Amino acid sequence: MCTLPTNVEPGEKTRWIELFRYPKLVAAGCFTGLTQTGGASLALWGATLLVIVLNTTPAHAAFLSSFVGLSGIVGRFFITALIEPLGRRGAGTLCCGMTALLMVMQGYFYDVFIGSWSLFYLLFLAQTFFGAAIYSVVGPYMSEIWPARLRSSGMGLSYGTGNLGGKVLGPAGLAVIMGAGDIIKPAAPNLVMLGPAFIYFASWLILGIVGFWVFGPETKGRTFEEMDTELGRPAASLRRAPAV
Repeated sequence: MCTLPTNVEPGEKTRWIELFRYPKLVAAGCFTGLTQTGGASLALWGATLLVIVLNTTPAHAAFLSSFVGLSGIVGRFFITALIEPLGRRGAGTLCCGMTALLMVMQGYFYDVFIGSWSLFYLLFLAQTFFGAAIYSVVGPYMSEIWPARLRSSGMGLSYGTGNLGGKVLGPAGLAVIMGAGDIIKPAAPNLVMLGPAFIYFASWLILGIVGFWVFGPETKGRTFEEMDTELGRPAASLRRAPAV
């Protein structure tokens, strides 16, 4: 029979401002979170872009978008098999790099067809496969990098910053770069500017790679207790954890 303790020590009180004692982790969490800027923005405007680029009906664009979503689901399952072998940095870099490359190609080859198939749409499927997979890496990583007492606050800061990119910076950047004249509804854009717009999206993915390799520790094979011990001092002296 289990005996419950009669006295429970009160939890350690922390303030969210303590996150900034770890500037490298703030940068790692926010930079990797901002990888949502391109993928989430295209998820929001994907059907609209298909209508405009393919000159098709909204109903047909919605039908095509269902396969884009399915590609993203498959991509998330795919990357789960690689997160442990490659580590968070390796898996994140693979997803960010491939998404950025395919995204730029998608922007510049929007008017190319392979037979009756639009290369813009085929690349949309491919980049969404890797782009959606990023979330399966970044989601846990934004929590893992923080010491236990700051984990919830750190995750909130990182994820909130990522949503700022996906819900505000991305859609607004797309509308401004393409000359839509309206950051809420980018109607009748200049398709020639798709390339620069997609480079803008891809740049946030490169920023995510910087977050993984320059600022963030590799959390593969490490327990929270081990990381908490290392994070017991301010991050000014924080060493990047070696891959296991």
